[in-house]
Amino acid sequence: MKPSQIRAELLEQHAALRGLIKDVRCAIEERSAREELRGCVERLATALRGHNKYEEGVLRELIKNVDAWGPARVEIMDESHVDEHTEVLAALLGTSGASDVAAAGKGVAAVLGRIESHMAREEEVLLGEDVLRDDDIVIEYIGG
Repeated sequence: MKPSQIRAELLEQHAALRGLIKDVRCAIEERSAREELRGCVERLATALRGHNKYEEGVLRELIKNVDAWGPARVEIMDESHVDEHTEVLAALLGTSGASDVAAAGKGVAAVLGRIESHMAREEEVLLGEDVLRDDDIVIEYIGG
């Protein structure tokens, strides 16, 4: 698969995740029943878990060799990406189980903001057109 195809697929997944985030926010705003909120959160967590596994699998080797910043990009992913995903999923599932629906909604809303920030950062640092390109960048050296 070409880097641009991987990029497009991951960005589509981000768009789908944003749709699920919107569903969770609607459930919070409408003060839906606890079961409905939990269902929305679980759908988001399941989609996020699948996306994360796929994303980590396809990006690690690809970004390592994409340019001179490749090793630094892998470090970003290794240091924060995997841990952030784990924390977000744990927080999502933990806050959806709160006994007070209003408190659960507040907790989930805070996590949703973290997920959106995380995706925006990925799109900037790991998924930019300048990072995942199909063509090889060749820098010519003319010395004297």
